[in-house]
Amino acid sequence: MIIYQVEVTVPADLVDQWIEYMTSHHIDDVVGTGMFIRSELHRLTDPIVEGHSVFRVRYTCESQDKLTRYRAEFAPALMADHTRIFGDRVVATRSVSERIWSTER
Repeated sequence: MIIYQVEVTVPADLVDQWIEYMTSHHIDDVVGTGMFIRSELHRLTDPIVEGHSVFRVRYTCESQDKLTRYRAEFAPALMADHTRIFGDRVVATRSVSERIWSTER
């Protein structure tokens, strides 16, 4: 499995609006591309970034090919929509990892 993670730093005055946008639109739109099988939204509680909240959105896909397709065909429009709403006040960085092992209880 491939994990596509987006770490997002959101100013305190935009947190509620950003969470609403992400949970009612953006995450569903990303998963709706058919390239991902799971999504998660986390808020970092440590370390604290003064005046901001930091979030991690994790999307799971079955293959690197699907992630590559997502990035080429779907990501530019979805990122543009996010930027249209939040501009450069919300900063995102992206990373990709391969899940080697996991357990859930």
